[in-house]
Amino acid sequence: MRVSDVINSGNFARIIEIFPPGLPAPGLIKAGRTIDLSVRFDRIIESIAELEAIADAFSLPELRDGTRIHLNSVSVATELKRRTTSSIIPTITLRDSNRQNLLGTVAFAIFAGVENIQIVRGDPYEYRDEPKNVYDYSKIASFVTTIRELESHLSNVQSTCLLAPVNLTRISEPNYVKIIRQRELAGVDIFVTESLFEETSVYLNRVRIARDSGIKIPIIHNIFPLKDYDDAVNCVEKFGWKISDVELHGLKTRGPNFGIETARNRYFGLLDRKEISQGACISTRGNTEVVRQILNS
Repeated sequence: MRVSDVINSGNFARIIEIFPPGLPAPGLIKAGRTIDLSVRFDRIIESIAELEAIADAFSLPELRDGTRIHLNSVSVATELKRRTTSSIIPTITLRDSNRQNLLGTVAFAIFAGVENIQIVRGDPYEYRDEPKNVYDYSKIASFVTTIRELESHLSNVQSTCLLAPVNLTRISEPNYVKIIRQRELAGVDIFVTESLFEETSVYLNRVRIARDSGIKIPIIHNIFPLKDYDDAVNCVEKFGWKISDVELHGLKTRGPNFGIETARNRYFGLLDRKEISQGACISTRGNTEVVRQILNS
């Protein structure tokens, strides 16, 4: 199922973010340790089975971690789709592959029947011992244009639903709006926002600004439930996220319940205004029960 079809039918799209299997990079695996990748796949499949009744699709996020081997997202999506029949959204990162590999990956995704693909630039690696930053395609719009051209030459192929990021905190910057408009004109079907850590009303006001700027395609919002105060502080330090003092205080004094309650309020705040917000992407944080608690009204 293409996520764009869900939205075009008038429904609020629900994407659930699950984490793809991986393993430590060579040299970081402890002596004598063995890793069973089939077990890791089985765990993901169990998670999908637990949530597929309440999800339109499952997203495999891009992770920047040079200490781990990340299985190819499209290959993982293909295997999960084969074993679960659910719609899986792999992420293709411009940072990590050269032009030929990126095009080969997209061609395989189309051949394998992957209906949704998320395209991101990927935050650059910064240290000498980390992987090389490639960026043969420096712009998401350029890569999307190439994908659409490739599709036009393939027979019996339905257009792939392409998702790409949008940072609504920058939506008042003219140069950034130009970048987002380029992505839309190139053929992106859906924008996915950064993680939401604000009052829903404030956030949706930014959507109105985006619409006034000429951005027309659907926007899906990321909901990232925070586990506790230490988790929030770690996210601030690692990702540079702006989490308010009020939210930090609530997490510090009330713990995980406050994190779930806040995420739930944000989800239903979006759902109540689905004429403005077309969907939500909720992270499991490795725990399927978290999603159930958020969606439980």
